[in-house]
Amino acid sequence: MTPSWLEAYASYIDRHRFSTTEKLTFNASLLDHVALLKVPIIPADIMDDLSLVTVKIVVSLDEDIGQKNDNDPKFGVSDGVSFLGFMTVDRDNLSGGYAPCYGTEVTSGNSLTVTRAGNKYFPRPTDSVYHGRFVSTLKLNEHWDSCYTAHDGGFVKTAYYNKRLMLSKGVTLEVYKGGKSEKVGIKFMEVTVM
Repeated sequence: MTPSWLEAYASYIDRHRFSTTEKLTFNASLLDHVALLKVPIIPADIMDDLSLVTVKIVVSLDEDIGQKNDNDPKFGVSDGVSFLGFMTVDRDNLSGGYAPCYGTEVTSGNSLTVTRAGNKYFPRPTDSVYHGRFVSTLKLNEHWDSCYTAHDGGFVKTAYYNKRLMLSKGVTLEVYKGGKSEKVGIKFMEVTVM
């Protein structure tokens, strides 16, 4: 999913943005935890709720933004009610002892109000360089997710979720920002449903 593809096919995309062929940049907005974009990936009524589904999300973010600005976006999937995914952190949070990514489950919407996050501090890598690249594998039928980064030659953080998505309602890729002053630059995303 390139910036131009996201502009063309997202069912929702935040208006506080600009796009080039290299990246889609979201600027400061009026609300904290606002939805940046939503892309339907599985239509409603295609699967039953107990289907075995794995969603792999590969993300490349603008490293310059993550090294210089507050930049903690959340990437994941939703059934229109619940959102399961992972939060990525910027260089300042990495230097402050946070893990490069960790699981989060919330109520989907225009913005997030209540966030349940996994352990954001442990485990964490010894390397605190901001790479801007993440791979998440969500096992929707097994209530868990793993996030992989290039830290320490390969770092994996696993999250377990209390909620379960109702797959019969469809599945949507959703991206949210953290604070309203944050800037997020997405170079590309790749989503695979297995």
